[in-house]
Amino acid sequence: MGIDTWIGRLPKVELHVHLEGSLRPATLLSLARRHGVDLGAESAEELEGLYRFEDFGDFARLFLAGLDVLRGAADFADATVALAAELAAQNVRYAEVTTTPVQHHRRGVALEEYAAGLDEGRRRARDEHGVEIGWICDISRESEAPDSHFTVDFLLGRTAPGGVVGLGLGGVEEGFPPEPFASSFAKARAAGLASLPHAGETVGPESIWGALRSLKADRIGHGIRCLDDPALVAHLAERRIPLEVAPTSNVALKLAKDPRSHVLGELARAGLAVTLNTDDPAYFQTTLNDELRIAHDLHGFTRRALLDVQATALDASYAPAATKTAVRRELGNVRP
Repeated sequence: MGIDTWIGRLPKVELHVHLEGSLRPATLLSLARRHGVDLGAESAEELEGLYRFEDFGDFARLFLAGLDVLRGAADFADATVALAAELAAQNVRYAEVTTTPVQHHRRGVALEEYAAGLDEGRRRARDEHGVEIGWICDISRESEAPDSHFTVDFLLGRTAPGGVVGLGLGGVEEGFPPEPFASSFAKARAAGLASLPHAGETVGPESIWGALRSLKADRIGHGIRCLDDPALVAHLAERRIPLEVAPTSNVALKLAKDPRSHVLGELARAGLAVTLNTDDPAYFQTTLNDELRIAHDLHGFTRRALLDVQATALDASYAPAATKTAVRRELGNVRP
């Protein structure tokens, strides 16, 4: 069996994918037409040509422009179902999908509408595509005052969506360290939510140490800059703290020169608990299958190693026990 076919059939788990970054051109255009939003393109093909950027700042501006098409419950549900269809086509059985409540609240979207859309989308993802979704609602570092507790209070309040597994921390890392958000994460952990911040993507080891010490991080989103500090690498490896690595994202945002020079192989050789992810698959024009192929072709991951990556992701996930049992059984039946 060829590697493409084998990867395609492999049961998968994804831990780091943003709902708002999953809007493929056809989905974005459909939602834009629903609301009369001018995206500066008349076709999905023309719109795809706009998915280009030079750095994180350019990406952030494009990302925020795309938010304008998400206005009501139906939009969030349809976006979730479109993502689920894409995941199902790759044999992704379970995904933890990040979404950012404050970005929509600031645009005037009622939190009740937002939550209702997530609930409906999650239900349809399961019923129509067989994909189980857990939500990670993240704090936008640059958009939420640390002492406001906006995101965590929403998650612990009466309008929260179902299926939330953790609190995240995303947005601009430079200039917005994790430590000021410690009280939000303490509240989340006390309520049984996991601590799942981004750290060590565009800032060095100090960001990861801050996430571990102040936020008590259960996983690290990205974490590629850990290699700058051997003591940090040893700490992460010894405690088996998973890293949510997204090679194509890092290349697109100029954090790696190209897929071959990415540090993925070095992270794996250091004994770290590596998982593979797409981050913002629409904007970075990637799939989870693509990320596994990069690991195999360019970084020496054997089929057994790719299988182990999926087992690591499953173990690191907050999937329901029944889902974990079912996926673990499927993985056990895969022949490398």
